[in-house]
Amino acid sequence: MKKAVLLALTGLGFLTAPVWAEDDIRKEPIQFAKGATQATIKGRIEGREGIDYIVRARAGQTMTVTLKANHSMAYFNVLPPGTEVAIFVGADSGARFQSELAADGDYTIRVYLMRPAARRNEAAQYTLDVSVKDAASSAAAPKATATAAKATPAPPAPFEKTLELLGISFRVVSPNVGAGNTLQIVPAGLKIDNSPINRSIDGVVTGAEVADINADGSPEVYVYITAPGPESRASLVAYSANRKKSLSEMYLPKLTDHPNASKGYRGHDELAVVEGVFVRRFPIFGKGGDPAAPTGRTRQLQYKLKPGEAGWVLKLDRMIEY
Repeated sequence: MKKAVLLALTGLGFLTAPVWAEDDIRKEPIQFAKGATQATIKGRIEGREGIDYIVRARAGQTMTVTLKANHSMAYFNVLPPGTEVAIFVGADSGARFQSELAADGDYTIRVYLMRPAARRNEAAQYTLDVSVKDAASSAAAPKATATAAKATPAPPAPFEKTLELLGISFRVVSPNVGAGNTLQIVPAGLKIDNSPINRSIDGVVTGAEVADINADGSPEVYVYITAPGPESRASLVAYSANRKKSLSEMYLPKLTDHPNASKGYRGHDELAVVEGVFVRRFPIFGKGGDPAAPTGRTRQLQYKLKPGEAGWVLKLDRMIEY
């Protein structure tokens, strides 16, 4: 059986990202001409096909990737060596990536079509510009810049998105401030209660989507939150529309509630609704007994939505590793 491979996404790309089987991803190495630091690739993708361009680079080098496509739903992700957890998700961040690299090894640039276009078997022609440059290439800059302090990273942008399904809409808003952040969900179209939901959250909102995974004719809204800190642990705020009348909160059990689910967990979660199930996946750590060493494997938990005592529960249905 082919294993499902999800897009790494820390944001909205999950909503529309295709699910690939391993055979759907074609791998192509990128080799620069002798003495060159840049290459241009022209290609074509169709339907659920994905193409992984492999680039070998070193820590401290700067990689720049730009995608130009004739289809608005063509994007790319960047995956670092040894993991499927993306450091760049084009569906959230646009068509240009530039960053200093943190590790030696093979980096993957994954080009793909978003789910609606993939399902319709649409195609895209594209041009991919890739460059990898040493830090020394900027030595010609004025000496004053060499001792300048590093720029402070920009704060997360405020989040605002309106989602709609089955005649019900949800406006999801967060200022995404560093401390004391809040989340507001404003429903519309419910028959009884459309009162806004306001709550404090630990982290920033990185994505939201709407679905009906239990196929009861009433939608659910899923809001994804990433906590501060190097492990970027994810959490979920979710509500289900009860017969399109009012909202009830949904509960995602802790990893420790299930045997072996939390073994090797050190954050970097990805949350998504995929093909009628809710999915949580993360890289597994603990190689050679070192809890901080990645094993190169991923654990994927698949949940189904079930009624609970005081709302709805996402019940673990399947756990796989690959």
